[in-house]
Amino acid sequence: MTSSDVIPASTTSSSGWIASVGSAAGWVWDGMKVTGSVFNDYGTSTTRNTVCTTATVAGGFLGGWSGGAIGSAVGTLILPGIGTAVGSFLGGASAALVAGKATIVVTDRVLDTISYDIETVSCEKCGRGFRCKLYKEGRDKLCYRCK
Repeated sequence: MTSSDVIPASTTSSSGWIASVGSAAGWVWDGMKVTGSVFNDYGTSTTRNTVCTTATVAGGFLGGWSGGAIGSAVGTLILPGIGTAVGSFLGGASAALVAGKATIVVTDRVLDTISYDIETVSCEKCGRGFRCKLYKEGRDKLCYRCK
């Protein structure tokens, strides 16, 4: 019997296990963020927080996935083996952060432009009209000057 005839007890390396746990933790964290947004929106009778959070999670996921692929390709060109792992990690993490933040900015700008969950309300004290962001402030009756 040679060493190649022996079936190893586990074929999962420690880095594979760490990656699996990290991925699961990321999915749990993202799920908690979306669930928290749903509860916030339920309390204010809006949907904007859920839309923004879901878009941010999707943007971060796609950014991390594409950044990891690009980072691993660049890392492989520079130093095959360890460069692939380091490039994949650095590319995925940095691209996920940047894509998530960019998604927040773009989503807020687009939803503000179409006045999604924003109403124009007259102040009860001074009578001026103001934009009430229902998803953040709830149904305010006073403008920012009269608060």
